[in-house]
Amino acid sequence: MNGHQILYFDEVKRGGNYVVFVNHVLEQIPVAYRVGAVDIEVLNKYRDELLGIADELGETYCTAMSTTNTDFFKGGNCVEFVKQYWRDFITGIDRNEHWVSMVMYMLKLFSANVGVTALVTLPIQLSSLAVSIISGENKPVTQLVSALGKLSALTTAFYAEALVHLLTENVGVPLSAYMMLAGGLVNELLKVYGNVIA
Repeated sequence: MNGHQILYFDEVKRGGNYVVFVNHVLEQIPVAYRVGAVDIEVLNKYRDELLGIADELGETYCTAMSTTNTDFFKGGNCVEFVKQYWRDFITGIDRNEHWVSMVMYMLKLFSANVGVTALVTLPIQLSSLAVSIISGENKPVTQLVSALGKLSALTTAFYAEALVHLLTENVGVPLSAYMMLAGGLVNELLKVYGNVIA
């Protein structure tokens, strides 16, 4: 069985074997773009400041998102959810369990009818807000921008992979077959819109 036909979520459900899924995502990202020791060192250096802005992050993010048509962002639970998410997002990054925790947050949002766009961009938006808040205090944040950029990009990659695998595995279509089916539509769209980016 090749790597594309492993049912990752069956592995996770059956015996808690989430490492195979974590590795599946990480193997698609060059080491240079993963969160490494230097990034973790930078995040640890800013840990107190990053944790200290959790309330402001939650309030700012949920206030902005409440203008969308999603009930989750209009309730009081949104701020508490985002605060806890942020704390977990920036801690324990060097453990495989971190990525499982992040996927669980994504699944909670999905089950609360939060749209794919909102849940996939959450780590990017929070990272951007955090840099904006901290840099507003006239502190140099170049290293922090890089570390949070890698972390949010990698988290988004986990979300995208999890959503695709949940979709394909639930309907019993191996990912390789799904990619072939999607490829037909992709080719049609490229024929129609390909000259837009040419």
